[in-house]
Amino acid sequence: MSLGCRPLVYFWIAEYSDGSALPQFDPETGKENLFRDVEQLKLKRFGWYPFSTELAEKIFEASGLIVIPSNNSPYSVELKKGQKLVAHRANTIKLHSVGRIERAETIYVLGVEGGKILQVNESGEPQK
Repeated sequence: MSLGCRPLVYFWIAEYSDGSALPQFDPETGKENLFRDVEQLKLKRFGWYPFSTELAEKIFEASGLIVIPSNNSPYSVELKKGQKLVAHRANTIKLHSVGRIERAETIYVLGVEGGKILQVNESGEPQK
């Protein structure tokens, strides 16, 4: 029984107050940076961005990971000093009686703790 994964349609970019940034996937090499490496205390902006075809190809070459390029809208949130980021991907899993597991659509979550939290589906549409 394998969970499998739905292909990503968004990747994150963390932008810092000193003008530097950490993208989830290096635009030159396609190698992945980990979310745990985001320096939360230095964050100025954080966002979900759609993949370009070029970046998707680099990611596949670097890791074999399949991601979906799209023309989806990007979404980002500005953070003020002391605010805490809320950002993650959420998946629903359906269990079937024959032991089959099905993953529903991935939802991309973004906001600031204590503020409005945005949920975006794989088509790039905000959920109500």
